Amino acid sequence: MKKIILASKSPRRIKMLSKYLENIRVISADIEENVNNNDSPQTTTMKIAFEKAAAVYDILNEQNEDGIIISADTVVYLDHIMGKPESYEDAFDTLKYLSGKEHSVYTGICIWDIVSNVKVVDFEETTVVFNHLTDEDIRNYLKTKEYADKAGSYGIQGYGELLVKKIDGCYTNVVGLPLNKLNILLKKHFSRSLL
Repeated sequence: MKKIILASKSPRRIKMLSKYLENIRVISADIEENVNNNDSPQTTTMKIAFEKAAAVYDILNEQNEDGIIISADTVVYLDHIMGKPESYEDAFDTLKYLSGKEHSVYTGICIWDIVSNVKVVDFEETTVVFNHLTDEDIRNYLKTKEYADKAGSYGIQGYGELLVKKIDGCYTNVVGLPLNKLNILLKKHFSRSLL
């Protein structure tokens, strides 16, 4: 069975995929994640996921290695694309903007078989509704520091779950890797399954 290579250094993605697959290989894709707000969030996340997979493909192809690369990119979208916060102030402003509103979380995924060169790029969308947050609520959440490496400045799998009123769609997509969509694509195009 071909080895799975995760093109990500995200501890959340590593943990989620490791639950279903043993001995995954992790290779960080060192790319510039350029976000163009003229592009749709779907296009943006799929493009960045593809670029991450391509960077790892180049490394492994040079070494004549076999395997299936999985990469992903997640953004939060409400009127514009929100990536990871640049500062505490940026995170505060983002959470204040999301307060009491509905936003979308998009994750682009790319799966690439190194030897056959079969590649599939797709995305998942989940709708998230935030509670109304006071400035004190936001400051208390930011004290946890879990916002630092999260798109939209929150992590639903941590203290951030207290910010969320409800979601519609795939929960693991909001965490950063839509496992159901990934499993469907693996079965359909690569004869693999997470189960």
